[in-house]
Amino acid sequence: MRNKVLIGILLLVLILVVTTVWYFIGISVSIVSIVVPSEVGTDDSGYVAILLQNNGSKDINVSLKVKNTIEDEKGVSVQEPIIIVGASGLDALPAEVSLKPGINQINVYYGYQVPGLKKIEVEVYQKGKLADAKSAEVNVLPPQIRVELQYTNESQSGYDIYKVFGSLSNFGRGTARGVAVNISIIDETTGKIVSSSTRGESQIRDYTFFQPMNTWRGKDGLETQAPVALIELSSGVPSNESYMPALTVAKGKIGDRYRVVAIAQWQDQISKAEMLIPP
Repeated sequence: MRNKVLIGILLLVLILVVTTVWYFIGISVSIVSIVVPSEVGTDDSGYVAILLQNNGSKDINVSLKVKNTIEDEKGVSVQEPIIIVGASGLDALPAEVSLKPGINQINVYYGYQVPGLKKIEVEVYQKGKLADAKSAEVNVLPPQIRVELQYTNESQSGYDIYKVFGSLSNFGRGTARGVAVNISIIDETTGKIVSSSTRGESQIRDYTFFQPMNTWRGKDGLETQAPVALIELSSGVPSNESYMPALTVAKGKIGDRYRVVAIAQWQDQISKAEMLIPP
């Protein structure tokens, strides 16, 4: 009985050894390193350098699986990243990559729209077998948005006109896409919203310290900053002016007071600025 048990154990060990040798036979490639910046910003782009070692004396073909190098605006990983093989140019992820003896570099495009710590995973297969696997981490830094308001005042016959200008800033590393901005003019006495508008900015790049919320291109082709809110205070009948291209307009009597509120939002970030008119 004991001999049968020993024979069974020996057979099991032999099967494991043979299976291991069979699996790794012909495997001559390994991942040396995954080179990626430790920190990038949202919407930054670049290339992860994957260094592969061909330990053989002739060219070999391998296939790769690369995860979490590209994420969309919802933080979902795109399954088919773009790869540059050597210096041959930009190609879609090929079924196989040819490696010369020695160290080979494969560059994988990266880009993230949601901040946070990302884990890049690389698997390399040779002859359909997993030859090696490694991972690397990159910290995606968010933008830091801020909204600010300024005003100018001019007096005409029977009217005081206040123009409120808004600007956005980004003090962070990342780029903010699709910043939603709401402008409201509130009657300070009643607390009711007199005029309101919402618009989206295409993007605010990193370290942008002044980006007008509203611009106007004149007949001369020059682009100038336009008000986001305009308040007309009259001593009599309100004017018929539309005050375009102001985003929000309120007309009242001299002595009335209004509050201009600007709220900018990007994902979970909110920045708010307020201004009393007249101040």
